[in-house]
Amino acid sequence: MKQNIPEMMLAVFLTEEGEQLATRRVPVPRPGPGEVLVKIAATPINPSDLARIRNVTEPSERLAFIPGIEGSGTVVDRGPGLLPRLWLGKRVACSSSHGTSGAWAEYMITKAMSCVPLPVGISDEQGAMMLVNPLTAVAFFDIARRKRHKAIINTAAASSLGSIIELLGKKHHITVVHIVRNKKQRDLLVNRGAEYVLDSSDIDFTDDLYSLSHELQASLVLDAIGGGLTRQIMLAVPYGSSVLIYGNLSGEQPEIDYKSIILDNKKVSGFYLGNWLKERGMLTTVRSILRVRQLLQSEIAVPVQERFPLDKAQQAVDTYVGNMTAGKVLLIPG
Repeated sequence: MKQNIPEMMLAVFLTEEGEQLATRRVPVPRPGPGEVLVKIAATPINPSDLARIRNVTEPSERLAFIPGIEGSGTVVDRGPGLLPRLWLGKRVACSSSHGTSGAWAEYMITKAMSCVPLPVGISDEQGAMMLVNPLTAVAFFDIARRKRHKAIINTAAASSLGSIIELLGKKHHITVVHIVRNKKQRDLLVNRGAEYVLDSSDIDFTDDLYSLSHELQASLVLDAIGGGLTRQIMLAVPYGSSVLIYGNLSGEQPEIDYKSIILDNKKVSGFYLGNWLKERGMLTTVRSILRVRQLLQSEIAVPVQERFPLDKAQQAVDTYVGNMTAGKVLLIPG
């Protein structure tokens, strides 16, 4: 049964200059065929959100764009279709599938296919972080197993995604070399039980990475940083290694070493979760989501450092950017 839905809602937008976030009251969107309307309970700030915001440059797009790639909430309205009818009234994890309706709002429309029902054992907050990071980590290990990589090198290893990669590496018996950017992060991971941790600020970083990657046959690189670090890693890893670029936290274009590509048969490619899910098909997607649900219920608890209301979105982003290692920052509508 449809709930009472207001005419207007609060949502986060970019200012006209595109440099800050602010809230406006706008009409609640209405779902079309195959879509649902989710009343958002919680939504995280992800590096992919920040990258998406940076890429919104057109003034007309800034006026209409609501950020927020994922969240959790309750389906309160639906468009035509079997799946929207099934999800009505259900508590779900959801991802944005509409260019101007993101999760940083009181309500979001999205495709019913982009929603996953949440079991009782998963809270709204953990459910809000269920899709992007856990599914990305599951995808990485699917790639590692299919391509028969014996070990993985992961940058941005002190992040929330890094901790999930660490956990799955142990579960799947695939060694992970964790790369962090300072001694504090290195000590954090070592104290958490990570076996191989390298600090990219160390003077011997490249030599250490060369020795360790060859010793462990670490031939899959997960690069979330870009810039000069990409080239450093390419020069260090073994012949035939693959570099998977899935982020750009440095804000700089990845530096590619062409000699490594031509003479050492090293490969560079990009990774986008949405594309991976499409390529793997519905059955693999469902299996991956079920694995994530099981992990969230039993083994993964993503730490949350702070929560903010929607009208403090800019403060929330500043807090997250200032210390990503401390855990996720959530926006809590209402």
